Amino acid sequence: MTQKNDDIFKLRNLAIEKEQARENVKDDISQTKERLRPANLIQEAKDKALERVQKTGESALQGVKDNPGKVASIAAAAAVLALRKPVTNYLANRNADNDGAKKNDAEE
Repeated sequence: MTQKNDDIFKLRNLAIEKEQARENVKDDISQTKERLRPANLIQEAKDKALERVQKTGESALQGVKDNPGKVASIAAAAAVLALRKPVTNYLANRNADNDGAKKNDAEE
């Protein structure tokens, strides 16, 4: 009779474990459904992107603080590169104006 009670106890425990496993699966499925809703996926992507941008910004700012000389050199080079055409045009127009003024002076 003790063996029979042990078997009943084991079966009862198995039934309880089965029910708990079923509840866990239901919870997992509902959590997965909620997470996979398009609005939640979009929000999660936004949050991750914002986090990456913040980390990158912090890293860049720290790099600027650690290397101010290099940053200034790069900024100056970028400014020269960006302004090369306007400066060239200005100098070319200035030279053309000076040449025209010299010719007018010579003709008078």
